[in-house]
Amino acid sequence: MSLRPRWAAPAVVVLAVLCASQVGDAKTRKPRKPTRPPPPVVVVQPSPVVVENARAGTPGWLGPDATGRAAEVYASATDALPGDTVGLHVSTEPNAMYRVLVYRLGWYGGVGARQVACLPSCSGAKLGATQPMPVPDGDGRVVANWPTTDSLAIDPGWVSGYYLVRVVLLNGPQAGASATTYVIVNAPAQTSHMLVQVPVNTWQAYNNWGGKSLYPFSVDGVRARRVSFDRPFDWHARGAQSPLGWELPLIHFIEREGYDVSYQSDVATDANPDSLLSHRVVVDAGHDEYWSRRMRDAWDAARDHGVNLAFMGANDSYWQVVLENGGRTVMSYKSGDDPNPDPAARTNLFRALQPPRLECDLLGIQHQGGPLNWLDGDYVVQADAIGDPWLNGTGFAAGDAVRGVVSREVDTIPGTASRGSSCGHELTVFFHRENGGEGAGNADAVRYVTAFGSSVFAAGSLNFSWGLDDFSSDSHMNHGLADKRLQRFAHNMFAASGAY
Repeated sequence: MSLRPRWAAPAVVVLAVLCASQVGDAKTRKPRKPTRPPPPVVVVQPSPVVVENARAGTPGWLGPDATGRAAEVYASATDALPGDTVGLHVSTEPNAMYRVLVYRLGWYGGVGARQVACLPSCSGAKLGATQPMPVPDGDGRVVANWPTTDSLAIDPGWVSGYYLVRVVLLNGPQAGASATTYVIVNAPAQTSHMLVQVPVNTWQAYNNWGGKSLYPFSVDGVRARRVSFDRPFDWHARGAQSPLGWELPLIHFIEREGYDVSYQSDVATDANPDSLLSHRVVVDAGHDEYWSRRMRDAWDAARDHGVNLAFMGANDSYWQVVLENGGRTVMSYKSGDDPNPDPAARTNLFRALQPPRLECDLLGIQHQGGPLNWLDGDYVVQADAIGDPWLNGTGFAAGDAVRGVVSREVDTIPGTASRGSSCGHELTVFFHRENGGEGAGNADAVRYVTAFGSSVFAAGSLNFSWGLDDFSSDSHMNHGLADKRLQRFAHNMFAASGAY
């Protein structure tokens, strides 16, 4: 006996009816449009530097310099990662109370820096003692070897950048004055679009603290063969290379424009050459005269792997040096006297090595020496560059002058080659200063494009960054040369290089 109700149709019949009702007449039924899912919502997170620069800056961050040996300080490392601890070594003469203030340099709405730490606290103080100034060793190296007086913990939340360490005297005849040093905080992951290399080797080469540097202005007129990072900077010595001169305007511009940027010193590049390969564009800041062989290899490799390069100063990659003692000593004979049996590894001019490594092979231009007795001058826009995308929207016309951005020490196209070529590179010459010849102060700002798709820009002048920003935190540093046309040029260059 069946249990199915009498009104229930067989299942197969119901299925057939449903199918027929859906199919209908194929000639008259309109096809159903496929339903596409909505596009995913892409949320672009601002880079850490953009978020950092949205915070309020700290006015008055620079302060007056202490004179003589009233306050001195050096750090135990050139570079650090968030979470690291860096030892500070402080001396005061006479013994005096002091406080350590730490600032990150950046844009911060034009203020230029933000205070991030105080030691021992923002209301506390510590009594300093006078530490000795050692005599140079046989190579001219002066190593302070002072005890660690303070420990700077690099907060895990600190963003990569230049960190200014300022030791402020709280009493005594120079109360309120300060001594300074720097720590470059690196990014924990080398993934930023832009990397800026900080020229600490050159800072140290010119540092005359203890009476010795890599220059004849050493106290006895004899340059050292080795200089140590384990000593304070004598920023007031002849030729001192403070980052506030040529580097800070570039930092301001980069961070104001909101590029995805991180920073490391050339000591860090020497220690980890492959770090350059993780970025779209690598920028050389300021006066970066002293390079190791590993550094030069790293920059050559980055270019040949399609990484864009920008040399924003002049006289870069000029002397080959060796970094010793874990990067705490710079060794350079600066002559053919280096006893190293490998002629490619001697500490001499890169162009004097065997085989030679001309700077223009990498930069497209190079320093050509001369008496360096000319004044700062102007760049002139070159007619052949008009129409280049990097000049779009700048307002530049052929023959226009860019006032004051050519320094005393410059790079130019070497030899008698055509103005459009150098060291085998076909150049675009954007700006030129004619001063009578390659050894008489001629200067060029150029670009070449490699077979690997990378572009290499060289500014040819230490003052070039002065056209990007006016440093206004200290009246004696105001040059008044910021040029909106040059700012747009640099913006176009970095945007084309993938810096955002």
